[in-house]
Amino acid sequence: MNRLSSAVTAMKSHYEVVVIGSGYGGAIAASRMARAGRSVCVLERGREFMAGEFPRTPFQGAEQMQYNTALAQIGSPLALLEVHVNDDVNAVVGCGLGGTSLINANVALKVDPRLWDDVRWPAALRGDQAGRDKGYQRAWDMLEPSPVPGRFRKLPKLVALGKSAEALGMADRFSTPPVTVTFEDRTNAAGVAQKACVGCGDCNSGCNYDAKNSTHMNYLPDAVAHGAQIFTGAAVHSVVRSADKQKWQVAYQLVRLGRESYDAPDLFVTADIVIVSAGTIGSSALLLRSRNEGLSVSAMLGKRFTGNGDVLAFAYNTDDVINGVGWGAHVEREIPPVGPTITGLIDHRDTADVRDGFVIEEGSLAGPVGAALV
Repeated sequence: MNRLSSAVTAMKSHYEVVVIGSGYGGAIAASRMARAGRSVCVLERGREFMAGEFPRTPFQGAEQMQYNTALAQIGSPLALLEVHVNDDVNAVVGCGLGGTSLINANVALKVDPRLWDDVRWPAALRGDQAGRDKGYQRAWDMLEPSPVPGRFRKLPKLVALGKSAEALGMADRFSTPPVTVTFEDRTNAAGVAQKACVGCGDCNSGCNYDAKNSTHMNYLPDAVAHGAQIFTGAAVHSVVRSADKQKWQVAYQLVRLGRESYDAPDLFVTADIVIVSAGTIGSSALLLRSRNEGLSVSAMLGKRFTGNGDVLAFAYNTDDVINGVGWGAHVEREIPPVGPTITGLIDHRDTADVRDGFVIEEGSLAGPVGAALV
């Protein structure tokens, strides 16, 4: 696959639509707007990674870590894995073309339908089940999730989760959920050639085999195929109305140049429509900066944050070896397959109170960051 991003010198001064961010929200928006015939510009703060460019060794893994703390930003602002360190909640997000889809655990599990009944959802969304179902199907058709095939059904970590389900009396709740990974050489729904998963277990440090169905393998190439332009290394600072109030002005800096370190003025591009999709943390920070520049926003901006409900637990010195760390720099057949990050599921969501539901999944840690377990 050719690179999707263009040189910044190709950027026009104005677009009908500027999309900020390239994860699921931004990539889908760019695809939809480009298919609708709009002139589309996608601005992504991170760099574009190709298969083979993601980290493999612990040293490369360390190079691809950045930390945002209250005191300072540590590490390259273009590093793939970005850790937000805070007093009460820490978060790990992806920084690159494809956003956090580059490093997620791939599971494509539909939510408990009862969660849509929460009154905090807009009434129009709560009342439109047909529209939600159509949206699910569109995403399913593009991301093409599927359970792990037979050759991965005997993975030690999957077998161990099955044993855990039996011990918990939940054998009937054990399954292999759909994951956004390709398990055979093929051309996907966006016309991009992908390779079959080799089972390296490095999904959460980026796929070096073109098997992970991140947005840079589907929605983003689809957007480019329909005329969108993508620019990487463009960190958006703020979005405000232009002086004539006729359009939006999107201010950004080019990360590699470091112009902001000597107070150089922001560069900018204008748009009729701006779609802010820089992730939960990135979008909120961008809008808070924009508020300081005069943008009118809700008083609730930045409030009522919460984690996504994940709890990580680690076991060691177990009776069974589970191959829980990815290959990293190893090659196929050098060590046993690990499989995609998550392959199994114990589903306990059919509780009387939807808030009491939970799922249990096994997992593996990518080789380049696996040293963290030592």
